[in-house]
Amino acid sequence: MPKIKKTISLLCPTRERPDKALGLILSVLETAIYPERVEVLFYIDEDDRTRSDYIKKFRSHEQELKRFRRCLFAIGDPIGISKAWNELASRSQGNLLVMAADDQTYNDSGWDTRLDEEVLRYPDDIFCMWFNDGHWQDKLCTFPIVSRKWYETLGYFTSGMFECLYDDLWIMEIAQKVGRLNYIPDILTEHFHWSYGKSEIDKTYERNQVNWGGELKPAVKRDMDMFKRTARYRELDARKIAAVMEGQ
Repeated sequence: MPKIKKTISLLCPTRERPDKALGLILSVLETAIYPERVEVLFYIDEDDRTRSDYIKKFRSHEQELKRFRRCLFAIGDPIGISKAWNELASRSQGNLLVMAADDQTYNDSGWDTRLDEEVLRYPDDIFCMWFNDGHWQDKLCTFPIVSRKWYETLGYFTSGMFECLYDDLWIMEIAQKVGRLNYIPDILTEHFHWSYGKSEIDKTYERNQVNWGGELKPAVKRDMDMFKRTARYRELDARKIAAVMEGQ
């Protein structure tokens, strides 16, 4: 087994889902071999009516959660998921930054040591990895994992541009351009997204993505258009990553 040297930061914006957020962090705890090198950061909107429920539910598991390196709630303005991931990244301390969501669970034991094995393949510390989400699998990097070196090279974790979608695809496209995509199929971190038929549409989904009848909201189209218009920025950022890979 490779020597443990990477600390890990899971970054999870959450809204009106205290039970699901707790389910996520407990699944991470149960499946990590070395939770003491893992921190989990949550962004909670200050206008979230369930904010106090997060505190109560997490405090009821306080002793268990002390096994983590750190568990942090960042409470702030409702800035949207894309900016919230960035805010959490700015507060993170780990060597590896992991996109996470409150409609996700970690299912397979040893995901952290599995990451150790894959990281060894990249001495320059430039990569974009992802686990099996139970739906898209190798077709979409649903929850990207990047190094702090990647993050510091670009100056951001997520673009900060989108309302509900495309931040994962943004990172994936940059990594694809430089040939550093790495899918890890044998670790399941299941995504219980409404569009997969794995969950009901709730107030959090309804806020930006979809109405109660299953019709997509205008934010989805705006994000799609934004992604198309910003291809040149991903090309420029891929060049920054490539320059680091070339030692420039």
